[in-house]
Amino acid sequence: MAEEADKDQRTHDPTPKKLEDARRRGETAVAPEVRHATMMAGALAVTGWLGLAALQRLSTMLKRLWGSAEDFSLDSDGAQGLATGVAAHVALSLLPIFAVLMTTALAAVFLQGRVTLSWSRVAPKWSKLSPASGAKRLLGTRALVEFAKTLAKIGAIGLVVYLVLAPRLQGVDGLVGRAPGAIGAAAAGLAFEALRAVVLLVAVLALVDFVYQRRAFFKRMMMTLQEVKDEHKQSEGDPKIKAKIRQIQMQRARSRMMAAVPTASVVVTNPTHYAIALKYEHGVTAAPTVVAKGVDAVALRIREIAAEADVPVVESPPLARALHAAVDIDHPIPIEHYAAVAEIIGYVMRLSREKSARERGR
Repeated sequence: MAEEADKDQRTHDPTPKKLEDARRRGETAVAPEVRHATMMAGALAVTGWLGLAALQRLSTMLKRLWGSAEDFSLDSDGAQGLATGVAAHVALSLLPIFAVLMTTALAAVFLQGRVTLSWSRVAPKWSKLSPASGAKRLLGTRALVEFAKTLAKIGAIGLVVYLVLAPRLQGVDGLVGRAPGAIGAAAAGLAFEALRAVVLLVAVLALVDFVYQRRAFFKRMMMTLQEVKDEHKQSEGDPKIKAKIRQIQMQRARSRMMAAVPTASVVVTNPTHYAIALKYEHGVTAAPTVVAKGVDAVALRIREIAAEADVPVVESPPLARALHAAVDIDHPIPIEHYAAVAEIIGYVMRLSREKSARERGR
């Protein structure tokens, strides 16, 4: 019941990370029928061309050995040379066959995806020695499906071979008394025809099995919502930790911003909802720079610090809203606000001069 519930919850497609992790573990969609089809195709090539050529070369060698037996010396040196020559001739005759079979075996692997080496697949596991786990593998759904496929394939191959050979077996009795070469050629022709039909059948089965194995593998790799969330946490980081880091960063940025308020030349307010601290040094900066800004509680704190540091506070609601929306901290104001800001700074400078004059007059 738990397994069925777990399967019902696997409603999300596997992520690229999970597929890559499965590939590294050696878990890939492998269709056995593709391997069988490529090997049968190799056997067809061997039977139809390379096999006959190899038999002709071997028969030529045997005729020469039989016809010229008196020419060979069977002393220690002669026997060794004869054995070496025969072995070399046999190896050269069979080498193309082995090469084709090896190539088809490797092609079966490469045709089904990227090749990977996984030591976890060959590492010893004590669970595989358990009779219970062995019985589960033998009697499981996947094993039963593979067994049914094998029986169906054997039956289909037998039927195809019968349908191909049945019409051609009527003239087999005519081979009685004919030369061995003719009998061999006839037998090879029948084998080639049967093998060709079998290869076509196995190719169709390989295509069906390839699609089935891909879909079954994809279904096994399906993920639950919790697995997707856990993987996202591992790859992107825990959202709670990231939120905490952003909070700390914002607090530090706010502390630095508040520390810059006493150095401002003027604070432009809304008067209560917005506060923009501007700094301008004649001959040093080309334009006034926003050193702090905020709304509501932050704006109130900026005004408090400005009052404590004796920084002028000027009410200009339209300008305060415009600067808050258009300018980031530590950036100069845009050119379209030069006139309004220049008027405020000029006003602040006049107040400063008047205050200095009053203090000197005292």
